[in-house]
Amino acid sequence: MTNSPLFTGDETIGDILEQMPEASEILMAHGLSCVSCTINGIEGLKEGVLGHGMSEEDFTLILEDLNDAAQEFGTAIGIQNKRPPFLTLKAADKAREFQASQSKEGQGIKVEVLQSVTGEKSYFIDFQQKPDEGDRIVGTEGLTLFVSPESHGLLQNHQIDYVVTDEGEGFKIEKV
Repeated sequence: MTNSPLFTGDETIGDILEQMPEASEILMAHGLSCVSCTINGIEGLKEGVLGHGMSEEDFTLILEDLNDAAQEFGTAIGIQNKRPPFLTLKAADKAREFQASQSKEGQGIKVEVLQSVTGEKSYFIDFQQKPDEGDRIVGTEGLTLFVSPESHGLLQNHQIDYVVTDEGEGFKIEKV
């Protein structure tokens, strides 16, 4: 096992696979077909392993294998520093309030980064019944974000907050 763990088991399976595509072979060798699983963007590694009826010891072995491979493949740089976009508690409460007022309870929240020709960024946020093909699915504060593949990398380590200022109020996306 590595001296300092890169993966803790709390990361989503999708994030592990994104950081280290070779993880798919390790997971398959342990009897997990996480690559094709539709909830790999929401489910944490430990949650997935135990949810498939495996033991804590199985989880520990899988985690050791993943961390050993990460060391071998040089995946160490930046793994712990990358976090998928997330809602603050205030933003999640406001999103639920908007869902209820628009009769859209249970729908996901589509999030995209739009870049102009000059490189300026703006953001699109709206409710959507299901993800578009290729969207990353991110669970946060009991809600689900649908993040376009192009936007996912741009939104890592970003929070979506709800702010009230003298100029108005709304959702604000910022790096944390």
